[in-house]
Amino acid sequence: MRLTTKSRYAVSALIELSFLQSNGPVSLSDISENQNIELNYLEQIFRKLRIAGIVKSIRGRNGGYLYDKDPTSITVKEIMHAVDEVLDARKCNGTSSCHNGKKCSTHDLWHELNGIVENYLDQITIDSLVENDNSPYIRVKEIN
Repeated sequence: MRLTTKSRYAVSALIELSFLQSNGPVSLSDISENQNIELNYLEQIFRKLRIAGIVKSIRGRNGGYLYDKDPTSITVKEIMHAVDEVLDARKCNGTSSCHNGKKCSTHDLWHELNGIVENYLDQITIDSLVENDNSPYIRVKEIN
């Protein structure tokens, strides 16, 4: 399982959008500058977030981006899937052909880990990250 900058930047940019959108649509250049994310890369990320229905773009002189969904319902898992992040610790990506065409001895372990990680990320919303902005860490929740 490897997280790319795409998902990290998407989450950071959406948190920044929460802080800036009280004055109306937010330009990507403002998010880019505040989060130190290259504008071209941010445009690609926001295109995917728009297609997924997480944000909407407003055209015109005072245009920019706003949430298309309530941030209390947008999860980190949803964001990662929107930007095509693959959360799979298995080498075979679920095909059960990890070891010479057969399922490896640790396949089920990695499959279970995938489920735990996805469930955890599905519990964390953008709004909860904005509320916890004073803390540099996300509170670890008890995993059942």
